[in-house]
Formats: sequence, C-alpha cells, structure tokens
Amino acid sequence: MEDNIFNIIEKKYSSFTKTFKLISDYVRKNYSNIVFLSIQELGESMGVSNSSITRYCKELGYEGYAEFQKAIQTLVQKDITPMREIKKSIEDLKDEENILQKTIELNTISLQNMYSESLKIAFQRAVELVSGGKRIYIAGTRSTFTVAYYLYFMLVRFMDNIILLSPGQMDVYDRIYDIDKDDVLIAISFSRYTKFTSQVTDFFKNKGCQIIAVTDSYSSPIAVKGNCVLILQNSSSTYSYVAAMTALNALVTAVGAKDKERSLVKMKEKEENCFENDIYI
Repeated sequence: MEDNIFNIIEKKYSSFTKTFKLISDYVRKNYSNIVFLSIQELGESMGVSNSSITRYCKELGYEGYAEFQKAIQTLVQKDITPMREIKKSIEDLKDEENILQKTIELNTISLQNMYSESLKIAFQRAVELVSGGKRIYIAGTRSTFTVAYYLYFMLVRFMDNIILLSPGQMDVYDRIYDIDKDDVLIAISFSRYTKFTSQVTDFFKNKGCQIIAVTDSYSSPIAVKGNCVLILQNSSSTYSYVAAMTALNALVTAVGAKDKERSLVKMKEKEENCFENDIYI
C-alpha cells in the first residue's frame, strides 16, 4: 500500500495525543481545504496552536507545515470532487433503477436539509450587503462559474452595478484595481477550491471590501476571509448545485424586493430592449 499521509495517520492514530487525533480527524475530513490555508488559518479553524500543527507534521515525518501542505496538494491534484461523485453514482447504479426519480429525490432531500437559523441570518446579511454596495463583483470559476453567471444574469436585470469576474479575462486585476471598502465581492467556491477565486478574495479582503462567501465549509479558503458566509452543501450523491442555486435565487428576489418599483421598471426596460434588438424568436 502506498505510504501516503492517510496511511501514515491510520498507522499512528491509536498512539496520538488528544490534540493530534483532533488534527487527524480534521485533516481526513477537510484535506482539500488545507492546500489554501496558512498554518495560522488552519490553527484557527481547528482551535489549536501553530506549534501543535508543526509538531504534528513532524510526527508524520515532514520537516514542517510547508512540506506537509505540499504532500496534501499532491494527493488532491487528481481528486476532482464532482467527477468522483458522478463516477461513484455511475458505478453504484443498478440497471433497474429510475435514475431520474432517484436524482430528484436526492436533491429534494438536500433542499429539505439546507435551511437553518444560521443560514437565515447570513442570508439576511447578504441581502443588506448586495442592496447597499456601491459595486457588486461576482467571482467563480470552473464548475462554479455557471452558478456565478446565473447570479450575475439575474441581478443585472434590475441593477446597474453588477460586475462578473472570471479567469478568462486577462485584464481582471485592471478591472478591480480601484475597488474600495464600499464595494462588495460575492465569491462562489466549492470543493475543490480554485486559486483564482481564492486570490481574488484575498485582493478584496486586503482592500477592506465586504465579502460574501458562498461555499460548502466554514474552513474553505473563501469562508475564512468572508464577512458573510452562506454554507450551502452540494448533494453528496449527485454533486448538484441545487442548494446554491436555490439560495441565490432567493437572494435575487429579496434584493429586488428592497425597491420593488425601481426593480420592476428596470426589468421592463431590459425586456423591451431585448425585443427591440431582436434577441428573442
């Protein structure tokens, strides 16, 4: 068996101290997050000291946190979560199963379990930030770009200050160089987390902007930098973004309702513009 980090942890786990077991449990559950976290951020996520993490890394045979983090990175490079989950679903599918019905049922369960008081509070905060921000930037890439674009497309129907960012734009940092504390970033990132969204979030954080993090873990690289964090878990079996899309659809509605008259006028103008320019059949 390959002697990777998880095998080493398994061999040593029974002899670990309570603190080392706590770190081990966190690593096994959240290993893909660690690639993006500094030792300070990791320590804060677990409630342990930097020195404990350093000792833990050395106990596993690494010189320090940097080498440990690099080993984790090597492990997750080929571990693409959406593909892993879809592959498992395909492998587990029985010939007689109704995959359409099963997928609908699984996503329904995901939606039924998503609501909580903490999500409600974070959602209300997000509505206030989007409604009151000078400029609203939205960032997401790879699979989450579809979620980011949907949010952009809906908000821009009645708002004029919405800006979509993506790594395909070579001038992305030219577009955000003049941001200030009155601007808001909606960063959308789910495991596996991308460098682009994390780095853009860092840029906004350093400029003192408000950040709404739409993600799946409080320890994700954007959650630890967010002023408002919406935790929206993907369905574990289908890896769909049904929870995120539902919450963001509600966000659009709530923001639009803040100034109903203006929102409806803007939406009507945009719709008339589409017909005038022969966009629809």
